[in-house]
Amino acid sequence: MALVIVLLLLALLTTITVEVLFRQDRFLTRADNLLQWDKRYQYAMAAEVVAQQGLIDDLQDDQNNNALVDDCVEEQWAVQLPPTPYEDAMLSASVQDLQGRFNLNWLITAQGDAFVRDPEAIDRLTRLIELTFPQETDASRLANEMADWLDSNNIVDGVEGAEDADYRNRRTPNMPAAHESEMRALLSFQVANQPQDSMVWGLFTALPLGTTLNVNTAPPQVLDAVLGAIAGTGAVEAIVKARQEEPITTVSDLMQLAPLSALDADEKQAVSDLLGVSSEYFQVMVDVEVDGQLSRLVSRLRRRSGNDASTEVFSRQVSPLLTPLEPACNPFYNAQ
Repeated sequence: MALVIVLLLLALLTTITVEVLFRQDRFLTRADNLLQWDKRYQYAMAAEVVAQQGLIDDLQDDQNNNALVDDCVEEQWAVQLPPTPYEDAMLSASVQDLQGRFNLNWLITAQGDAFVRDPEAIDRLTRLIELTFPQETDASRLANEMADWLDSNNIVDGVEGAEDADYRNRRTPNMPAAHESEMRALLSFQVANQPQDSMVWGLFTALPLGTTLNVNTAPPQVLDAVLGAIAGTGAVEAIVKARQEEPITTVSDLMQLAPLSALDADEKQAVSDLLGVSSEYFQVMVDVEVDGQLSRLVSRLRRRSGNDASTEVFSRQVSPLLTPLEPACNPFYNAQ
């Protein structure tokens, strides 16, 4: 009996010892993972600060030269940082111009405290969806659902669209979108219909109402969606050709191009209100690798102009590395 008791105590002590060692090892591994993650995050934050300073330096240089213009060729920020060693990390980074993308919040206009659908903007989004989602069978329905997602009322205003009653597990926000990924929550959006090229999402964004499209950085697809119905594809070709020689400095100069100069006064005003030659909203993407572990930080910021140039971050997201790092300025700028 004494021998049996000793063996039982030995087995119990061995079990407790193994459990203590296992929990200690798990605790140390978890603590090391958290420390490594925090190290990668701090490296990414440091790269974000460098990008912000580069944007401020570029703005101050533009102000000194009296040329508030942002393009994908001559700007300091429009350069991609290749994998670069820094201490024990490897960093890659790029800056994208968000105002070179199609703003989903163009689909609504503010009227007092309400947000009302803009039929012309819905047609523009329909045109862009047809160009970028070739497998989408009903681009018009998706665009109208996006408009219903944003407008203030809970009524399906047209034949196509969807409001709260059509959704089972969600409600429409009835306010401007915060991120372009909200399009994936629409009733008719099907994952199978989106293109294999994930860079297509670089054509969309969600910015405040009234934000203009930068014609110096917008890719041909977005230019065609915004201008094609009014001025035709000739206007898009003229803009792309003009900015290859030098950046477009003013919207008034842009309106002198042949296809746009033929528009009547009201159409010219409508086009001018949509376009700009500089940008305030940017995206900074940073990939950090430390000891074989990878992290990606995606920050969105606004660069304010004025005597005291500054930047403010309005969004940060730690994203999984499911897609390659987006090219600088705009993924589709040099698509042609």
